[in-house]
Amino acid sequence: MKILKQKTLFLCIAIVSTSFFISCDSDDDNNAPPINTGVSVTVANTFQSATITSGVETAIEDLFMQPAGSLEATANISDATEFPAYLLGLYDIDIDQNSISFELVAEANDPNYGPLFRTLEPDTFDRYYLTFDEAQNVKGFSSSNSSVNLRIDANNILVVEIGEGFEFQPGASFTITLN
Repeated sequence: MKILKQKTLFLCIAIVSTSFFISCDSDDDNNAPPINTGVSVTVANTFQSATITSGVETAIEDLFMQPAGSLEATANISDATEFPAYLLGLYDIDIDQNSISFELVAEANDPNYGPLFRTLEPDTFDRYYLTFDEAQNVKGFSSSNSSVNLRIDANNILVVEIGEGFEFQPGASFTITLN
Protein backbone atom coordinates (compact mmCIF):
# COMPACT_ATOMS: atom_id res chain seq x y z
CA MET A 1 0.00 0.00 0.00
CA LYS A 2 2.85 2.36 0.85
CA ILE A 3 4.45 1.80 -2.58
CA LEU A 4 1.11 2.53 -4.31
CA LYS A 5 0.77 5.84 -2.42
CA GLN A 6 4.34 6.83 -3.32
CA LYS A 7 3.77 6.03 -7.01
CA THR A 8 0.47 7.95 -6.99
CA LEU A 9 2.14 10.94 -5.32
CA PHE A 10 5.02 10.83 -7.81
CA LEU A 11 2.57 10.65 -10.74
CA CYS A 12 0.59 13.63 -9.40
CA ILE A 13 3.78 15.69 -8.98
CA ALA A 14 4.90 14.77 -12.52
CA ILE A 15 1.53 15.82 -14.01
CA VAL A 16 1.45 19.13 -12.11
CA SER A 17 5.07 19.89 -13.07
CA THR A 18 4.47 19.13 -16.73
CA SER A 19 1.35 21.29 -16.88
CA PHE A 20 3.27 24.14 -15.23
CA PHE A 21 6.04 24.05 -17.82
CA ILE A 22 3.61 23.80 -20.71
CA SER A 23 1.62 26.80 -19.51
CA CYS A 24 4.82 28.86 -19.15
CA ASP A 25 6.01 28.06 -22.65
CA SER A 26 7.20 31.06 -24.70
CA ASP A 27 5.05 30.01 -27.67
CA ASP A 28 2.55 32.62 -26.49
CA ASP A 29 4.66 35.18 -28.40
CA ASN A 30 3.97 33.43 -31.71
CA ASN A 31 0.66 35.26 -32.01
CA ALA A 32 2.22 38.70 -31.59
CA PRO A 33 2.49 40.74 -34.81
CA PRO A 34 6.02 41.48 -36.03
CA ILE A 35 5.61 45.20 -35.20
CA ASN A 36 3.43 46.67 -32.46
CA THR A 37 1.09 49.54 -33.23
CA GLY A 38 1.60 52.70 -31.20
CA VAL A 39 5.34 52.30 -30.60
CA SER A 40 7.77 55.05 -31.51
CA VAL A 41 10.27 54.54 -34.33
CA THR A 42 13.13 56.76 -35.51
CA VAL A 43 14.50 56.54 -39.04
CA ALA A 44 18.07 57.50 -39.92
CA ASN A 45 19.76 57.17 -43.32
CA THR A 46 23.28 56.30 -44.45
CA PHE A 47 24.82 55.93 -47.89
CA GLN A 48 27.79 53.88 -49.03
CA SER A 49 29.33 53.91 -52.50
CA ALA A 50 32.75 53.26 -53.99
CA THR A 51 32.53 56.47 -56.05
CA ILE A 52 30.65 58.88 -53.75
CA THR A 53 31.86 57.89 -50.25
CA SER A 54 35.02 55.91 -51.10
CA GLY A 55 33.30 52.78 -49.83
CA VAL A 56 32.64 54.20 -46.34
CA GLU A 57 29.14 54.07 -44.85
CA THR A 58 28.34 57.76 -44.33
CA ALA A 59 25.48 59.51 -42.52
CA ILE A 60 23.26 61.28 -45.03
CA GLU A 61 23.66 64.53 -43.09
CA ASP A 62 27.37 64.51 -43.96
CA LEU A 63 26.59 64.19 -47.68
CA PHE A 64 24.09 67.06 -47.53
CA MET A 65 26.38 69.07 -45.24
CA GLN A 66 23.74 69.21 -42.50
CA PRO A 67 24.16 68.94 -38.70
CA ALA A 68 24.44 65.37 -37.38
CA GLY A 69 21.02 63.80 -36.79
CA SER A 70 19.12 66.69 -38.38
CA LEU A 71 17.59 64.51 -41.11
CA GLU A 72 16.40 61.80 -38.72
CA ALA A 73 12.66 61.62 -38.06
CA THR A 74 10.51 60.00 -35.37
CA ALA A 75 6.88 58.84 -35.55
CA ASN A 76 4.47 56.43 -33.84
CA ILE A 77 3.33 53.33 -35.74
CA SER A 78 -0.27 53.90 -36.84
CA ASP A 79 -2.60 53.44 -39.82
CA ALA A 80 -1.17 56.58 -41.47
CA THR A 81 2.07 56.89 -43.44
CA GLU A 82 4.66 57.40 -40.70
CA PHE A 83 7.22 59.32 -42.74
CA PRO A 84 5.63 61.22 -45.65
CA ALA A 85 8.23 62.81 -47.95
CA TYR A 86 11.07 61.64 -45.69
CA LEU A 87 14.59 62.83 -46.38
CA LEU A 88 13.89 66.15 -48.07
CA GLY A 89 11.03 64.72 -50.13
CA LEU A 90 12.63 61.46 -51.29
CA TYR A 91 10.45 58.65 -49.90
CA ASP A 92 7.08 58.03 -48.30
CA ILE A 93 7.78 55.35 -45.69
CA ASP A 94 4.82 53.43 -44.29
CA ILE A 95 5.22 50.90 -41.49
CA ASP A 96 2.44 48.70 -40.18
CA GLN A 97 2.26 45.56 -38.07
CA ASN A 98 3.27 43.26 -40.94
CA SER A 99 5.16 45.34 -43.51
CA ILE A 100 7.46 48.23 -44.36
CA SER A 101 6.78 50.07 -47.63
CA PHE A 102 8.83 52.69 -49.45
CA GLU A 103 7.66 54.80 -52.39
CA LEU A 104 10.07 57.18 -54.12
CA VAL A 105 8.07 60.41 -54.35
CA ALA A 106 10.74 62.86 -55.54
CA GLU A 107 10.11 64.20 -59.05
CA ALA A 108 12.51 63.63 -61.98
CA ASN A 109 13.63 67.27 -61.85
CA ASP A 110 14.10 67.37 -58.05
CA PRO A 111 17.11 69.60 -57.26
CA ASN A 112 18.40 67.23 -54.55
CA TYR A 113 17.85 63.89 -56.25
CA GLY A 114 17.24 64.43 -59.99
CA PRO A 115 20.92 64.16 -60.92
CA LEU A 116 21.26 60.98 -58.82
CA PHE A 117 18.46 58.92 -60.43
CA ARG A 118 19.93 55.74 -61.93
CA THR A 119 20.26 52.00 -61.41
CA LEU A 120 22.38 51.52 -58.27
CA GLU A 121 25.84 50.15 -58.96
CA PRO A 122 27.64 47.22 -57.28
CA ASP A 123 28.85 47.99 -53.75
CA THR A 124 26.33 50.84 -53.37
CA PHE A 125 24.03 50.76 -50.34
CA ASP A 126 21.31 53.16 -49.25
CA ARG A 127 20.44 52.13 -45.67
CA TYR A 128 17.51 53.14 -43.49
CA TYR A 129 17.95 52.38 -39.80
CA LEU A 130 14.60 51.94 -38.04
CA THR A 131 15.10 52.13 -34.27
CA PHE A 132 12.03 51.30 -32.18
CA ASP A 133 11.62 52.45 -28.58
CA GLU A 134 10.85 48.88 -27.51
CA ALA A 135 11.55 45.34 -28.69
CA GLN A 136 9.61 44.06 -31.71
CA ASN A 137 8.81 40.52 -32.84
CA VAL A 138 10.32 40.47 -36.36
CA LYS A 139 11.71 37.00 -37.10
CA GLY A 140 12.12 37.15 -40.87
CA PHE A 141 10.96 38.86 -44.06
CA SER A 142 10.40 38.72 -47.79
CA SER A 143 10.97 41.63 -50.17
CA SER A 144 9.04 42.58 -53.30
CA ASN A 145 12.35 43.76 -54.83
CA SER A 146 15.44 41.55 -55.07
CA SER A 147 17.70 44.62 -54.61
CA VAL A 148 16.18 45.34 -51.19
CA ASN A 149 17.15 43.47 -48.04
CA LEU A 150 16.22 43.72 -44.36
CA ARG A 151 18.81 43.32 -41.65
CA ILE A 152 17.67 42.58 -38.12
CA ASP A 153 20.44 44.15 -36.03
CA ALA A 154 18.60 43.83 -32.69
CA ASN A 155 15.05 43.18 -31.50
CA ASN A 156 14.44 46.95 -31.75
CA ILE A 157 16.66 47.84 -34.77
CA LEU A 158 15.76 46.96 -38.36
CA VAL A 159 17.85 48.11 -41.32
CA VAL A 160 16.31 48.43 -44.78
CA GLU A 161 19.20 48.02 -47.20
CA ILE A 162 18.72 49.11 -50.82
CA GLY A 163 21.54 47.90 -53.04
CA GLU A 164 22.88 46.95 -56.44
CA GLY A 165 20.33 46.86 -59.25
CA PHE A 166 17.69 49.03 -57.54
CA GLU A 167 16.03 51.36 -60.02
CA PHE A 168 16.46 54.63 -58.10
CA GLN A 169 13.84 56.51 -60.13
CA PRO A 170 10.64 58.49 -59.46
CA GLY A 171 7.77 56.15 -58.66
CA ALA A 172 9.97 53.23 -57.59
CA SER A 173 8.48 51.32 -54.69
CA PHE A 174 8.90 48.16 -52.70
CA THR A 175 7.35 46.37 -49.74
CA ILE A 176 9.06 44.23 -47.15
CA THR A 177 6.64 41.71 -45.67
CA LEU A 178 7.53 40.81 -42.09
CA ASN A 179 7.04 37.57 -40.20
